[in-house]
Amino acid sequence: MNWLAHAYLSKQNIEFLVGNILPDLVSITELKKFSAPFQEGISCHKAIDAFTDSHPIVKNGISRMPANYKRYGGILTDVFYDHFLAKNWALYSSEGLGEFSRNIYRDLSSMKENIPDEILYKFKRIFEHNIFESYKDISGIKIALQRIDLRLRKPADLGSAVAILEQHYDLYESEFTMFFAELQKHVSAYIIEN
Repeated sequence: MNWLAHAYLSKQNIEFLVGNILPDLVSITELKKFSAPFQEGISCHKAIDAFTDSHPIVKNGISRMPANYKRYGGILTDVFYDHFLAKNWALYSSEGLGEFSRNIYRDLSSMKENIPDEILYKFKRIFEHNIFESYKDISGIKIALQRIDLRLRKPADLGSAVAILEQHYDLYESEFTMFFAELQKHVSAYIIEN
């Protein structure tokens, strides 16, 4: 799952939420420097990724990727799924997506002393550019994939992969709905156990 799902699947405290997004933004070495409340979110992120990567529904979605995108199938599926979460946000939360984003940004702003400036800057960009809300639209997904492509050693034209999403749109949405229900249960159980 991508940033929106990790934020949504967090405990209601900002350290946990930040920790649940951090593994996508910083190195493993940097992650070790964060305090215990952040480490809980970091561990949850890893549990979400492990569950997602091994799930048959996700694997089935990845199997539809053409050969030139197979290597990036997990990344593409994660971003596609964030699209469906954003698009159908009202089914999952009584709080509007814009309000959800603004509340996270407000809470982040109050923690400046606890988060290194370069990390805070990355989070600031997520919220200033309304990235979560942009996921509602295919054009926002394309931009997100283009940004990911810029971070790859060898560009793969990930932005063009939205054609795969459009081609199998209803199928990906159906798979997301089934998978996300299972993921929510898994994360709830994980949080209770830990």
